Amino acid sequence: MIKEIQIQNFKCFTNSKPFEFSKINLLTGINGRGKSSLLQAFLILSQSAWKNKNLKKLVINDELINLGNFDDIKNSETPRGENIHFNIKFDLPFIDEAKIQFNENPDEPLLADFVKLDIISQDQNFVINNYDKEINEIILTFSEILKKIHFVSADRLGPVKYVEKTNLPEFLHVGPRGEHTINILAESINLSNVNDVLYLGNDAKSVLQQTIEWLNYILEGANISIGGKDKESSVLYMLLNNKNNSYAYKPANVGFGYSYILPLIVTGLIAKPGETIIIENPEAHLHPRAQSKIAEFFSKVASCGIQVFIESHSEHILNGLRVSALKPNINIKYDELAVHYFDESFDSVKLTMNNKGKIQNWPYGFFDQQEIDFADIFKYTRD
Repeated sequence: MIKEIQIQNFKCFTNSKPFEFSKINLLTGINGRGKSSLLQAFLILSQSAWKNKNLKKLVINDELINLGNFDDIKNSETPRGENIHFNIKFDLPFIDEAKIQFNENPDEPLLADFVKLDIISQDQNFVINNYDKEINEIILTFSEILKKIHFVSADRLGPVKYVEKTNLPEFLHVGPRGEHTINILAESINLSNVNDVLYLGNDAKSVLQQTIEWLNYILEGANISIGGKDKESSVLYMLLNNKNNSYAYKPANVGFGYSYILPLIVTGLIAKPGETIIIENPEAHLHPRAQSKIAEFFSKVASCGIQVFIESHSEHILNGLRVSALKPNINIKYDELAVHYFDESFDSVKLTMNNKGKIQNWPYGFFDQQEIDFADIFKYTRD
């Protein structure tokens, strides 16, 4: 599990405070104040690890994120020669902390060059300043940790008529836009069963069946069928049903909420203990009750040993997480939920919740617009 990250000279962060994390983490607050940049620190390292397992290059554009060139990721207030630093602490038996630095390569503006890597373990400290020597196994272990990140962006695919059949990725994930979701559901019979903690209903524990069960639970009515699985077909298509009858409809005729939530559910069901999930705006196109239930779902996912990061502007997601941290049937304690609020001044506050679900250091501007609007309604109607 990632315990903490400190970032220097990356995007809006000149020298950030240490961000402390737990089993399930919510990033919320004012738009454009660093939430996405914080998560992008993990994503840019992850896609770099996939491209070069020794992390010799920082890959700015690839499958997970496309951030432009080095000038786009380098903090604009920092002198040009300063390095970008990512200092990460872990709760792992074999790595306690990793500090890695990159700097500009004038000849390759879409990459950044490795400068230094310092890995601290319980037994020893490795400092690598170049890659002339053989790479130590612990560096490869660090790279493998970074690679095991599931990411679903806010820019998810909406309803689609069909998708091309493709081989499933080496690291099973739905893709940043959910582009692998239907292929994964089509191959569900060949995948391992979902974790018992996430099992709903009385039918099979397959990814497809449990996706149906959770979709039905969250949206209160759902069924899925996948067509085109015969070997003669080069495409797959999905039919959905949002009612308890035998009819099936094309996704465009069911509603955006079903298509938007589908990759989130599949991600939670296929993730394995020790892996990390990053989700942007799970509330998109969802009714408040469904938002609360998707928060419950990811709380259960986190209880399986999967670290979860959620970026959201929804009070229903926040309150759903708070309720889930108090439920006796979900193995997430109130102090295993970390909430980071990003305010107008590009600063962040880690909020603390007590065992009654109360946030003790509730800041001004944090999900209080409803009270402000109610006060205005009263003011304008009291006469």
